[in-house]
Amino acid sequence: MASPLPGLLIAASVVLSGLRWALPWQAGLVVLTLLAGALDVGAPVRPCLAALFVVAGTAALVWGLARLEDRAPMPGERISGVGGGLMLTILAVLAVPRGLVDAVSRPDLIAALVAILCGVLAAAIRRSVVGQCAGLAGAVNGLLLLAGLGGRDAVLAGAVALQAALLLVAFVCLRRIAWGRELT
Repeated sequence: MASPLPGLLIAASVVLSGLRWALPWQAGLVVLTLLAGALDVGAPVRPCLAALFVVAGTAALVWGLARLEDRAPMPGERISGVGGGLMLTILAVLAVPRGLVDAVSRPDLIAALVAILCGVLAAAIRRSVVGQCAGLAGAVNGLLLLAGLGGRDAVLAGAVALQAALLLVAFVCLRRIAWGRELT
């Protein structure tokens, strides 16, 4: 794909992962990358289906997260997120050598790996439940990007099941937090 979308997705995942309001922007970049990938392949159903699941899962999670107040990330969390994200980006570039995949799909694969790894890192370093949910949602969006562009039905079904489990766990946790605030 001859577009800057994978580079923007990498930058968004590194700099903004774990922040609640960065999740819609990162998901929008994933959807744009999937739709641009759908134009490049003969069977655009899987990338479009993955884009639909990214939108559905992100919209539901952002709606749930918007009902709670989140504390801003501490400076240590931001430094760990950006520093760790840059290191994970370097590792992802090294993990996908030039000869492994064609030159067109290599940036998409690197972007998906960075989104997954930075989302998991953001979930690990954030102390708030809201930040952890946003980080894991970013990781699942990266997995859906990988599944949609890879064209494998089993991987796409697994990513959708993982997204559904994340939404279920997130809403149970968020509801308990909201109940706790209502009682006090």
